[in-house]
Amino acid sequence: MGLKEKFKRSKVVGKVKQVHRPKKEKSNVRKDNSKRIAFFVWTLIFGMLFLATLSILLSVNTRSSLNETNRSLLAVEDDETQEQISQEQANEFLSSFIRVYMNVPKDSDARQERVSNLQEYMVFNDAFNNEKNDMYIVDGEGTRNLESFSLFNIDEDETSTIYQYKVTFTNKLETEVETGTGKNKKTETEVEEEQQTLLLNIPIVVENGLFSIPSVPYFTDVPSLAGNIEYEEESIDLEEYNGNEREDLMIFLNNFFEKYTTETTEEMSYLMEEPETLNGSFLFEDIQDVMIYQDEESYKVLMKVNFKDEISGIQQVNDVEMDISKDGSNFYVDAFKYK
Repeated sequence: MGLKEKFKRSKVVGKVKQVHRPKKEKSNVRKDNSKRIAFFVWTLIFGMLFLATLSILLSVNTRSSLNETNRSLLAVEDDETQEQISQEQANEFLSSFIRVYMNVPKDSDARQERVSNLQEYMVFNDAFNNEKNDMYIVDGEGTRNLESFSLFNIDEDETSTIYQYKVTFTNKLETEVETGTGKNKKTETEVEEEQQTLLLNIPIVVENGLFSIPSVPYFTDVPSLAGNIEYEEESIDLEEYNGNEREDLMIFLNNFFEKYTTETTEEMSYLMEEPETLNGSFLFEDIQDVMIYQDEESYKVLMKVNFKDEISGIQQVNDVEMDISKDGSNFYVDAFKYK
């Protein structure tokens, strides 16, 4: 390359270097973040709503649990209050009331005294402070006399305790009737009476250990307590014993019951583990239907024992079960029970 060409090339390069490249200016157009902001705002709103709803649900659940706890505590307190009621004192209070309530005299003054006495047992309010309350009004000329009473049952409800007493009473009406004519005319008294047995239901309320009756007692029929209950006797999985000692066992059993009806408890302690005795209340007659079973080293005996009252001669027959062991030549009653 010649000098002239080198000069031209350097001149061109110099011009190129002198060319000024303008700097790129940053764009003034901002990115659109509105969707991102909206998403954040709505997420925040829904989050706050969720937390608020959750808080309300937790509050309701907590209040429900608290209410349930309070109800349980109140129930426990009520049970404790009921347990603190003295049944003996309640029975004493009601026994006195029953005598006043059930006996209805004929005399008007005595009936008025009955009203005053009854008011002492009733709750204090306008209804029972009023002598014209239906409970106190007794129509008719007849009388009612209490014969006997006994506590039958105690029934609980939400507001009071109801005592049920089995009461036997007699309703009686005396009427004067003229019979005959002329000189034979006379006045006789006809008596009509009927005895009844019913349940007298008496509600009571208690406050500070004191009792009152909040409503009028009422009568109901006496329910039967007898039930037709199926009952199977326990079976004995043993073979009946007919060995050499059967005769000796029969002799022991007869001697045992002779002593059982006459001897003391101390004397019976030589014959049985848990000594007991009739101590002369009955005489021993005989034993019947004896079944003897051998159970390893001991015997199980089932029998009917016939006792008799010495004066009346009335019999008392009982089923008896005994477990008998033998020590040497002597028998001993390990267990004795009536079946």
